Amino acid sequence: MSVSSKETNDGAASSEGLRRSMSSRQIQMLAIGGVIGVGLFYGASLSVKLAGPAVILDFVICGLIVAIVMRTLGEMSVENPISGSFSSYAKELLGARVGFVTAGMWWFYWVATVMSELAAIGILIEFWFPAIPAWVPGLIALILFTLSNLLTVRIFGELEYWFAILKVFAVAVFMVFGLLIVLTGLFNHGNVVGVTNLWVNGGFFPNGFLGMAMAISLVVQAYSGIETLAVEAGETSEPDKNMRRAFRTVTVRIAVLYIGSIFIMLCAFPWNYLIHHPGSPYVLLFAKIGIPVAAGVVNLIIILSGLSSCNTGLYGGSRMLFGSAKDSRYSALVRSLNSRHVPHIAVWITTAAIAVGIVITYLAPNNVYVWITSAAAFADLWVWGVILVSEVVFRKKANAEGRILKFPVPFWPATPIVGLLLVVLAFVAIVVSPLTRVSVFSGVIFLFILWVYHIYAEKRNAQMLVSSQDNVGN
Repeated sequence: MSVSSKETNDGAASSEGLRRSMSSRQIQMLAIGGVIGVGLFYGASLSVKLAGPAVILDFVICGLIVAIVMRTLGEMSVENPISGSFSSYAKELLGARVGFVTAGMWWFYWVATVMSELAAIGILIEFWFPAIPAWVPGLIALILFTLSNLLTVRIFGELEYWFAILKVFAVAVFMVFGLLIVLTGLFNHGNVVGVTNLWVNGGFFPNGFLGMAMAISLVVQAYSGIETLAVEAGETSEPDKNMRRAFRTVTVRIAVLYIGSIFIMLCAFPWNYLIHHPGSPYVLLFAKIGIPVAAGVVNLIIILSGLSSCNTGLYGGSRMLFGSAKDSRYSALVRSLNSRHVPHIAVWITTAAIAVGIVITYLAPNNVYVWITSAAAFADLWVWGVILVSEVVFRKKANAEGRILKFPVPFWPATPIVGLLLVVLAFVAIVVSPLTRVSVFSGVIFLFILWVYHIYAEKRNAQMLVSSQDNVGN
């Protein structure tokens, strides 16, 4: 696999024409920002309701999957930092069709995710302005983020950096006050606190293993998007140095914030107490510590989390579309860059697809979040599995060629094999759960459409080639 040219000057162009202008701090916070979204703050209550304290195991399992996926992706990204990232690796290592489908599935994942985040933002805005329809704030946010994505990457990276800082700060403050409740009993208002909350009130598995399985797709969705870090490689200054550092630190930070906050939450409050209080458990904790405007403050933080994920999602989806457009099956227009070296056609196409979610929000504002969120889980599991398989093939080729890799995966091949087994386990859990089975159906349908389209495009291109050869012969 060839390594793209490295140009270390700030603002230098990559080999694909994109600006390498994002710094190390920006790419790390961009990846964190893309993961910490409404799925964590808004969906935690439903996860706890389904699995009880056993939801911690869901977060640990998915955290381990993400750690392995990111480490294997890091090995390939440091060797070849390109905007197409894992879809380009899949194309080269597993075949053009797998690469095409993987790019499409990840684009579908981000489109669906941004749809759900915009729908949630509209619902949350109604907390202050109940007369405003839920679809209006989503439409305004989509317009603003389209404009920010059409500007220089430096502006986009700086905007997302501060969004991510706010979210990390919110989770950190939650953990600090949660620990105060657990260790000192402050603010608990008569509730039992401590580690014993994990096994009293029905045990660690109050709803059995099925409950744990039913929650796993929500947890997958909470972690999803971290692989955006690799897509940023095409627009990162000093990619060799910065990507290696980013892959080492981002996964650990996400695991601490996610597993740590869920563990503290379940120790600070009995799980069956949490599920009888509507809304986010994060809102409940801030309300318990007596902050007068707690509900409004946390509501604002959740909205900012959604806006941040939308910003990252529009970026990630458009860059994947741009990176995969090297395949002649897409119009050459998709690879167009504007004067700021931004793939503007890819941004507009992604925006148009996301806008469908605004229409769905208008038609069914009460159900849209659950529908679209569940539809995205299968797509990301597919991407994670393809990344792991690609790395196995990549490493075998590198070993056969006697190459020394800059950022090799430790304990190979056990590491990617364990990751694949865990991805299959997560997939089985989603299929078993009647609540989340819809994600499999919708994901498989979209995958089938992509697969059939690629076959059709190959036949069409072959016919065009034969036709042009006949014309030359005549």
